[in-house]
Amino acid sequence: MRRAARRRAVSGVAGVLAAVVLAVGVGVVGVSVLRTARARRSLDLRTLGAVGRAVASHAVHRPDDDGRTAAREIAEALRLRYGARRVVLAVGPLLEQAGEPLPGAGPGAPAVPAEAFRPGRGAARWLRRTAPPTVRDWMDARRAGEVLVAPITAPEVGEAAGNGEAPPIVRSRRGVLEVHDPARVGAQRWRGPSRSVVRGELTLLATIARQVGAEVENSRLEARLRRDAHRDPVTDLLNRPGFLQAAATHVSGEAGAVAIISFGLLDQVNDTLGHARGEEFVALAARRLEAVCASERAAEVAPGARLAARLEGDTYAVVVAGVDGPTAHASAVEMRDQLVRPFVVEGIPFEAPVVVGVAVSGVPGLAGERDGAVLASRLLARADIALSAARLGGGPVRCYEPSMGEQADRRLALIRGFAPAVADGSLRVHYQPTVSLEARTVLGVEALARWEHPELGALLPDEFVPVLEATGQIAGLTVFVLDEALAAARRWLDRGLRLSVAVNLSVRSLDDAFPVLVAEALARHGVPAELLTLEVTESGMSAEREYAMPALRRLHAMGCRLAVDDFGTGQSSLAHLRRLPVDQVKIDKSFVLGMGTETGDAAVVRAIVEMGHTLGLTVVAEGVEDGSVRAALAEMGCDVAQGYLVSRPLSVGHLDQWLETLVREGGGTAGAAGGPVRWVPPAGTAPESSGAA
Repeated sequence: MRRAARRRAVSGVAGVLAAVVLAVGVGVVGVSVLRTARARRSLDLRTLGAVGRAVASHAVHRPDDDGRTAAREIAEALRLRYGARRVVLAVGPLLEQAGEPLPGAGPGAPAVPAEAFRPGRGAARWLRRTAPPTVRDWMDARRAGEVLVAPITAPEVGEAAGNGEAPPIVRSRRGVLEVHDPARVGAQRWRGPSRSVVRGELTLLATIARQVGAEVENSRLEARLRRDAHRDPVTDLLNRPGFLQAAATHVSGEAGAVAIISFGLLDQVNDTLGHARGEEFVALAARRLEAVCASERAAEVAPGARLAARLEGDTYAVVVAGVDGPTAHASAVEMRDQLVRPFVVEGIPFEAPVVVGVAVSGVPGLAGERDGAVLASRLLARADIALSAARLGGGPVRCYEPSMGEQADRRLALIRGFAPAVADGSLRVHYQPTVSLEARTVLGVEALARWEHPELGALLPDEFVPVLEATGQIAGLTVFVLDEALAAARRWLDRGLRLSVAVNLSVRSLDDAFPVLVAEALARHGVPAELLTLEVTESGMSAEREYAMPALRRLHAMGCRLAVDDFGTGQSSLAHLRRLPVDQVKIDKSFVLGMGTETGDAAVVRAIVEMGHTLGLTVVAEGVEDGSVRAALAEMGCDVAQGYLVSRPLSVGHLDQWLETLVREGGGTAGAAGGPVRWVPPAGTAPESSGAA
């Protein structure tokens, strides 16, 4: 019995020892597994961090890089993570690798077969002995016995289902990540790992592939945005910012030129065929310009190389590298000769009045300039000034001259000085009277803007009105003159003088809001609409007839009188004039001034008077300076005279004195009864020319 008890005791101790040993073994294995898992997670985090840093560095510091540097860093991080013999990262034409060289790499290398990607899984693991034949052949070409492979995908918007729902987001394959012959899982080898560990490794690879795919898509979109920011959407030529950037590398302080080319045809095509055909013409002009430039365009900057861009409308720019002044001018003439041929749009030929402005480097003010961006910007500005000179005459191709710069400075002073002039009173309104040739009474006045510029001195409308029209400030001038003229008319009404006031309009002011503005001004000053005459030049009314017609009809319906100014200088026909809602025609003063010496001018004036009366219009003669001309106009039946024979333009104070003198000396009945102010024609000629009025 004692022996049995001893055996049971020994057996119990052995069981306890075995249990202890088993527990210790399980604990050691558990600790090892936990340590391995923690090491693997730490390694995964470091790998993800390395990939993220490579992606971020490419996005922030190397946006113009093709991505090779980031791809190389990502491949090396993955090789270290998996202990792999080789890692391959391929996106489109980009192929980067880490580890042993890839056998047969290049355009002829076999692509990853579709069977290597398992549907619904982000990554796949293949062993050569169990892989399908196509995958095995691909692995043999890679000389790999084991491969982890993950598609690099990027999100795209799919086709809409047509049921009103948002289109689905799909993922398209842009590339592939390959890990060849991985050697470890955390601290272990790949041979015989558990399924959960394999899934974890594949999940990591799929996560990195998606991250790379997102970066590929971001880079693609960024490149597209950078390209679009420097490209014109209609012609695909460079736009202004893109041109300035490119031109900076084509010119130097010693040589190079910029030409701006205006076809001057877009408005005509738009008005004739519509804006869709206008864009078609813009594209045609771009293709023709490209064809002219193509013969001398080169990938590298070389003398004579040309690069084209579209600035706006049908205005384009060309930079010509390595040329001097005479060569640049000859090149511009050559370009214009090839561009000036008619354009056929919708079967209709359009003659293009092409003009070119040229600016050349290597001249005073630009010679020796080292900053290409500054030089390109200044050349473009000078070419624009030369283009303006070409539009004004003197030849269809003009090269920049310093005197043109002075004109540009003067123009800039006008642009900047207009708003302060309205506020400080240096912009004023003068009034030139109009009289009835038959009744010899004062009928009204024409309001004329005068500007006493602090730097440029006294300015007449002929100089500053075109500048204000071009810069969109003309509406401000119109409002100012209208308000001043109606305020003066109200003061005269209060004194018993019923004088009409005429205000000149730019056609660009005649938008839908203008009649409302006029109605409010009339109501504010308490002036009857029939005392306001609005004048538009014949050329302006002809060019913008369809645009201006709705506003003109509304103004006429309100009771305002409308006049065609400078008549005889435009292209109005009798039928055209008959359709306009106007009350007066004003004969251009060039014809009236020539009546005393040119029989042709007298015949033109007589024809206009007869035509005006045929249409039931009042005819006004501007520029009347001579008594004999006044008598001839009266004999022709002209209704109204205006000019220095009557009076020069006067400030409102001097005009009041002039009216008072007429009332006192002429026996006028103006006063409370509101009778007319009589005018007695002086003998001889006016003491001063009205040519500048």
